[in-house]
Amino acid sequence: MNTIKKMASILPNRQVKKYFFFLACILLSFCTSCKDIGKLVDKQKSSSYFIDSKGQVVYCQNGNWFSLGILQMQADAKSFEVLAEDIGKDKDSVYFRNMAQKLVDRNSFYVDNQVPKDRFHVYYIDQVLGFNVIEGADPKTYELISNHINWARDKDHYFYSNDMIQADRKTFAFVNDFFLKDKDSVYVSPNIGAFRSVMPNTGNVEAINKYYMRITNTICYPPFQQGSPAITKSFDSIHTIRVLDQDIICVNNKTILFRGKDFKYTDVDASSFQLFPVHEKDGIYADNPYSKDKNHIYYDQEIVPDADVKTFIPIGRDFGKDTKNVFYQKQRLEGVDATSFKKDGDFYKDKRGNKFSTLTGNKV
Repeated sequence: MNTIKKMASILPNRQVKKYFFFLACILLSFCTSCKDIGKLVDKQKSSSYFIDSKGQVVYCQNGNWFSLGILQMQADAKSFEVLAEDIGKDKDSVYFRNMAQKLVDRNSFYVDNQVPKDRFHVYYIDQVLGFNVIEGADPKTYELISNHINWARDKDHYFYSNDMIQADRKTFAFVNDFFLKDKDSVYVSPNIGAFRSVMPNTGNVEAINKYYMRITNTICYPPFQQGSPAITKSFDSIHTIRVLDQDIICVNNKTILFRGKDFKYTDVDASSFQLFPVHEKDGIYADNPYSKDKNHIYYDQEIVPDADVKTFIPIGRDFGKDTKNVFYQKQRLEGVDATSFKKDGDFYKDKRGNKFSTLTGNKV
């Protein structure tokens, strides 16, 4: 205490405040680290269930008592068993965090690959209230589907986000990230809206990439707007499909499809059409709107006038240049030196003193 008083007497007022603030932080850190919340019940299964100094079971999420507090429980310490990070049971009850769960059958309750089950039901976890029944799920065969988030299945049904999917269980299958199928229909995945049939399954349904699929001679693209139909394009026949990226494909070397629809410039040369490579060091995005064929440079599927196909390169999402000119989107920038034009921080500059915003393209 004498030391603290001495420091206060020799330091300016502002430094005294900083000194005491720093000291308070040290003391708080010391107190936090020294708080004894007890011993973990089973450190291999959970970092949140403890036996406190009174021999009682308590719940403290990840041991973070300072921010989240310590929750008392009415559990029997002698018979308490940890089943998962936030799930335990004793001789009388099953617990989610500190809450006894009334719906479950305690004697047959178990956790199967993080899924709560008993002999009657499969449960999903409400983070506030605890366990809720997944209607229609068979506990013996219910399982999560790896590589498909929110999907599960049992012997009779598929489930998405705990809701039963109305489709033929035996023939139901994933086509790609956004389409599914059974023997009767092609469906749009519920991860972009309501699960629904978008067309009959006439056979030969196959993925083109994570977005596009093909059903016989029809190309389909997902309906990303709620309630919209799938975007389709039919052909007399399909011989080749060239995938340029997840949104752009070339069919039969004659048709460019962008997000399922025809390329805006109808006379685009499909056989020579290509995207520009992605250069991370130059800040070019994977979905850069510049593209080209043997005749033209395009921005957002429209011709960039005066751009030289042989020497044009994008130098950002909205800027590009060739050996003579610099462009912002489709507009040629007057009086700009193409050779020295480059990105510099939040701007594009040249040696003549021209300076343009990377966000708006405006000259500053």
